Amino acid sequence: HLCKTSPSCFSPRPPSDITVFGANCTLHGLSHIFLPGGVTLRRLLWAAAFSTSLSIFLLQVADRVIEYYQYPHVTILDEMDSPEMYFPAITLCNYNSFRKSQIRRNDLFWMAGLLGVEQGDFDDFMAALGQPSDNTKFFPSKSFNMLEFVQRTSHSIEEMLLDCKYRGKDCGPENFTTVSISTKDFCS
Repeated sequence: HLCKTSPSCFSPRPPSDITVFGANCTLHGLSHIFLPGGVTLRRLLWAAAFSTSLSIFLLQVADRVIEYYQYPHVTILDEMDSPEMYFPAITLCNYNSFRKSQIRRNDLFWMAGLLGVEQGDFDDFMAALGQPSDNTKFFPSKSFNMLEFVQRTSHSIEEMLLDCKYRGKDCGPENFTTVSISTKDFCS
């Protein structure tokens, strides 16, 4: 027998590929199962726990796949009659926030930055609106009321609403409530 006399017979065997894989795998439990050496009770318990967990996981996956391919659906429809219908919520958007025809020189003095008008262009802007561009008689107010400006210069529902019918009945501006919001929030 060559093995009894050869020193290479007594050197430890290199670990198998599965042992190397198990030691480097991040799947929880495999590194405890595949270790160099013989079978131990600890390894058997880890193998049983891993196999049980993997089996339960695969059963759940298979159950969900089968459920998906059966195309289940549940439709519940409750229909109720209402004696009175409320006017639906409608948003009318006008991207022109202000009517230029309603802007006054005092508004321009206070709002020039927001309106995109440079101070040197006030006279040209006012002339383009058909308003007097004489700056000598102008004295700006000491304060500015933004709410009054918006209410005076914004578009009114009376001007925008041309025709309105709801459920066969005529409706008008009195059926609408004006809300001042930024058009970019709702009208995009």
